Amino acid sequence: MKIGEIAKLSGVSTRTIDYYTVSGLLHSERSDTNYRLYPASTMQTLQRIQLLKKQRMSISEIKEVLNTPEYAETEFLAEEVYEEFECLQRKITSLEEQLKDAPNSVKLHVSKALEHQLAAITALIALL
Repeated sequence: MKIGEIAKLSGVSTRTIDYYTVSGLLHSERSDTNYRLYPASTMQTLQRIQLLKKQRMSISEIKEVLNTPEYAETEFLAEEVYEEFECLQRKITSLEEQLKDAPNSVKLHVSKALEHQLAAITALIALL
């Protein structure tokens, strides 16, 4: 497929596709008329790139993931963890708003309850 077709189908601009190609994230071949032709698998690769960008990976990190087969097995887990983290961030923000105007006795009670959970959170972060 030509770059314009890929852009139209994926919703990614031709400029971005060109950047990914120059960066080594996407691969193309040249036609007899010097058009860049991308394999059908480019659509899947673009989806993976978007997923990894969503996880705030740099271009060099994304390139490493795309070029390392064992990363493919863990991408699903990484996406699940990332989505759960985003959900927790939204909940934390909501709870912070609720606690902002709460009485000090409530804040103290919540603080003590959270102390017990800190070890579990620290252990989870250590796994990452």
